[in-house]
Amino acid sequence: MATDSDARTEPDQDAVADGLQGDFGLARTIEGLLFVADRALSAAELGGVTGASEVEVREALNELIEHYRTRGIILLEHRNTFRLVSAPDLADHCRRLLGLDQRRQPSRAALETLGIVAYRGPATRAEIERVRGVDSDSALASLLARNLIREAGRLDAPGRPAVFTTTDTFLAYFGLTSLDELPELDLEFGSDELERPSPDV
Repeated sequence: MATDSDARTEPDQDAVADGLQGDFGLARTIEGLLFVADRALSAAELGGVTGASEVEVREALNELIEHYRTRGIILLEHRNTFRLVSAPDLADHCRRLLGLDQRRQPSRAALETLGIVAYRGPATRAEIERVRGVDSDSALASLLARNLIREAGRLDAPGRPAVFTTTDTFLAYFGLTSLDELPELDLEFGSDELERPSPDV
């Protein structure tokens, strides 16, 4: 039978968590979470697990970005989510280790489609085909299979068309750490496309 003394000595789990975070630092805690995660995590998700504010999480993420800047692993930011990945300049070595066939490069049609999604994204199939002027089903299927793009939701419009966006695999493939590093490109889009409804994710 538990006594009052036993109850007093039982540790408060929240207090233990706070103590660990204070001892080891929020950045170290986030580093561990990103290491075990099987997907990219947002600052809000990391804050929900650690109990830290989004401002504190982003400060810790900036610490990690600086820490990994010259190492073999980097902290990749893609559309406000974060993930630990191998450094882009090591891509050839990683592909060699994994036995990936480097001869199977995306087709020109796939690269054209990928460029439209990267610069315009999220983009619908109709928008992509409007820019390219040809059917893009095969190119989209190829990019989806390679995980260079993904379906990011559907528009609240007739037919509820799917919208596509790039993935963090896209960044790693082209040796980028964020979409901000894409070279400037002047693409012409009609005002009707720029003002389309937001996707219903």
